Amino acid sequence: MKTLKLPKLKRNDKEPMATQVYSYLRELIIENKLPPGSPLSENELAAHFETSRQPVRESLARLKREELIEVFPQKGSFVKKISVKNLKEICFVRDAMECTAVRDAMELDPKSFERVYKKLERNLEQQLKLDLSKKNVHEHFLRLDDNFHELICSFSQTKIAWDLVQSVKGNLDRVRFFTFAKISRIDTLYKEHQEILECIKNKDAQGACTLLKDHLYTISSTYKYALEENEEWFCEDDVAEFHKKMRKK
Repeated sequence: MKTLKLPKLKRNDKEPMATQVYSYLRELIIENKLPPGSPLSENELAAHFETSRQPVRESLARLKREELIEVFPQKGSFVKKISVKNLKEICFVRDAMECTAVRDAMELDPKSFERVYKKLERNLEQQLKLDLSKKNVHEHFLRLDDNFHELICSFSQTKIAWDLVQSVKGNLDRVRFFTFAKISRIDTLYKEHQEILECIKNKDAQGACTLLKDHLYTISSTYKYALEENEEWFCEDDVAEFHKKMRKK
């Protein structure tokens, strides 16, 4: 098995080691610093993190549940290829969670509604103030984008809504991270967020949900750019289907 050279982990004594290892590996996978097929050896990771195998095993199990890695008996764990079917499943879950939260917002008492709405307004202000000339502006926007959708989920007044979305959207984030600076425009996404928030402000749940659905399912087309650039990241069947459709055009 090929040995990976990983950057050091800045340890936090206030957080369980398994959580730190999980967050560290998840970030590397999402940022495509650990591409599909990368081996993840329990022994090597334990040595790298200077910990026992147990927290490594727990973190790998969590990544497996999120469909970011796969485990082969007698061979080990490897970063998993991206499945188009999984991307569509993620969109379905996000659409269901966030639209339900928007409908719940319409039933909130005025004070509770205003509390979340004001946070969404501040988030949009931060999006607008981003300096587009800065090298890492896309990373900052992605964090604000996540926070915007987390706040929408908070209209449900349950923590589990965003926790569930976060636990399933890893593969979508891999595509987002790769395509964002290349084909997704910050001004376009900001405008979409603004329109969604305007509908929420006007208590137009149907309008907000229609806009949200279009916004969330954008990945259904943008993933094709990532596939064209890096076929080896995607499942073989998806690559074959993509080329089949391209030949018919």
